[in-house]
Amino acid sequence: MSDIYNTDRLDRRCIKTRKAIKQVFIRLMTEKDINKITIKEIADEANINRKTFYSHYTDVNGVLDDIENDVLEQLCGIIESFDIQKAIYNPYPIFKELTNIINNDFDFYKYLLQSTSDSRLLEKIKHILKKRIIEIAGLEINNKEMLPYAIEFAVSGILSVYREWFNSDRRYSLEEVSDFAGSLTFNGLYTIFK
Repeated sequence: MSDIYNTDRLDRRCIKTRKAIKQVFIRLMTEKDINKITIKEIADEANINRKTFYSHYTDVNGVLDDIENDVLEQLCGIIESFDIQKAIYNPYPIFKELTNIINNDFDFYKYLLQSTSDSRLLEKIKHILKKRIIEIAGLEINNKEMLPYAIEFAVSGILSVYREWFNSDRRYSLEEVSDFAGSLTFNGLYTIFK
């Protein structure tokens, strides 16, 4: 019984340590170029030693990969939870969910969408979104040959709308911009569902 308790406590400690490392890394990403973030800096600010860092990650890129996987998992979850056919006629719920994700970690997404240095994650996001939408919607589309082009257009457009909003004076709320992006995107995609 005590072994199970100790294992559970150890797992919780590992989760807590990884979360602290990722939070520090995300904050540092918003302050400086990723290439200038050091393991020592992360360890000091996460209140751990370097050995503890290395027990979780091999290097700074490992932390970034973990964060990217978290983001991609959230986005895939959103896509899979919605009926694509219904979303064409009412896209707002998908964009409302995206808005909630952005609001939960505003500084990170602001950095991600304003930064030119981390296009790697944006490309991964585009690739995963395209792949999942094609898998989910592909069976219901008459013009399957054009689907990859339409999805590239839509996903690039969505990311560009959010990037533009983060770089603007933000006169409109994120919710308003999400609603607008949803209408633009799915009205355009509707043409290949006919």
